[in-house]
Amino acid sequence: MGRVRVGALVLTLALGGVACGGGGGSKEDPPAEERLKAREMAGERWEKGPKQPKVQVAYPYDMPGHCGIAWATFGGRTWKISGVGSGVGKRVEGDAPEAGNATAGYMTLLSKDEAVFEAADFPPVYFTVTKETLPMCD
Repeated sequence: MGRVRVGALVLTLALGGVACGGGGGSKEDPPAEERLKAREMAGERWEKGPKQPKVQVAYPYDMPGHCGIAWATFGGRTWKISGVGSGVGKRVEGDAPEAGNATAGYMTLLSKDEAVFEAADFPPVYFTVTKETLPMCD
């Protein structure tokens, strides 16, 4: 599947998650103290970030895409999409790699209960912590 088709699919799934119950979320640009390089998944190994992430630190993170991008597991907690920012790849430089089951990018904890996922050629996707159970894929 080509880069443009994968990007359109992920964006459609993200926007669908917002339309299907996501809240307003933060629409401000994420912190831009450093530029990040586009990354690729390292074979079969998925990056999921540390168990206790620090605020304002971008961690390599591979976002599963087979069920949509409406949910994430990061820092030992479950996150639900809360919004999609404007603009594409504001902090991540380079071309998006060919995608498979995941999109390689970065997850940054913005505050105790808010995070943002960023990847090359994608808009920032905001998440809030939730106590809801991660749904099963169809």
